[in-house]
Amino acid sequence: MAASPAPVVLHVTAVPYTLSKLLLNQLEYLAEQGYEVRVASTPDADGFPTSLAPFRPLPVAIPRSMRPLRIARGMAQLIRVTWQVRPDILHLHTPAAALPARMLPRVLFPPRMRIAYTVHGYAHTWSGGRRDSALQWLEKVLTPRADITLYQSQEDLDLARDHGFRGTLAYLGNGVDDEWFAVADTDRGEALHLVFMGRLVREKGLIELLEAVAATPGVRLTIAGSELATDRDGVEDELADSIAGLGLGGRVTMTGMLDSDDLRAVVGQANAVVLPSHREGVPQSLMQGMAAGRPAIATDIRGCRELVADGVDGILVPPADVPGLARAVARLRDLPTSEFEAWGRSARSSMAESRRMSAVLARLSQAYAQILGAGHR
Repeated sequence: MAASPAPVVLHVTAVPYTLSKLLLNQLEYLAEQGYEVRVASTPDADGFPTSLAPFRPLPVAIPRSMRPLRIARGMAQLIRVTWQVRPDILHLHTPAAALPARMLPRVLFPPRMRIAYTVHGYAHTWSGGRRDSALQWLEKVLTPRADITLYQSQEDLDLARDHGFRGTLAYLGNGVDDEWFAVADTDRGEALHLVFMGRLVREKGLIELLEAVAATPGVRLTIAGSELATDRDGVEDELADSIAGLGLGGRVTMTGMLDSDDLRAVVGQANAVVLPSHREGVPQSLMQGMAAGRPAIATDIRGCRELVADGVDGILVPPADVPGLARAVARLRDLPTSEFEAWGRSARSSMAESRRMSAVLARLSQAYAQILGAGHR
């Protein structure tokens, strides 16, 4: 009897960064499990990252802003690509790709194709404001259009259920690689050394972070990351100007985007991780720093507060609150060594089981088996 063909899964994102930096482990794992894995996204100016070559990336121009004509063109490309690839599962990521794709009639796609959507963080914040209420209503209407909706954030999943979202909703979580648990501890030294990891965009709270560091002596900061060409609110140049204007040249270092090994080396030289974002899903950078045994300073928002226990392994502060952020930095700086080390141990242990990447990959496999049916694998 001939072997059944490998199930085909097509992961679609707005930008390759999501695939190469946030989803690469999932893509590699699925390939190891016998899936034929393909990816589609808007190419960078110089094409796709080499790390995506095994998945034969396809160009689908998905804008990250509300431009109806460009969105329509991108969705037409997506339809053509699905007929070219004929995936068993179309897996969507982030609202820019998932919102318009789920609006399309299923008859436009190949028959028997399943749709999965990973919510990395909704565009709305459940706040009840006019914009958020409209987006929340749209997500509620579109959620049943996916065969399964996977949530990185338990808070988002709970709220979706509370607000009557229908369809198959399941917890996926976000994961951290085992290598991060092996990052060695470092001496505190004379100055508290903070590290930020991520894209250099305004909603990450970096401008406020510089002001807080400037107001707090005895603190150093390493900023590891860069802005993307497609980012609408990039602040890389503004950060460089602010560092000079605030007289932080000797205390703040910008490294640019780093690969995993170099990023772990940077974290290994720091004492704590900081993420003062205005909006997040479940931030992998925060998980990485905590798995490395670094106490955390983060904003009291969805995603971050799922990871940080205030006063146990870190400090939570309101978003866009420079004085509050400065107080948190000073508190961590002044924490007695024994308590600081206890926070670091708590941070590492909090990531040790369900937050490991292996647990996320197992839940992803279960989700695929659920929507494909036992006979397909």
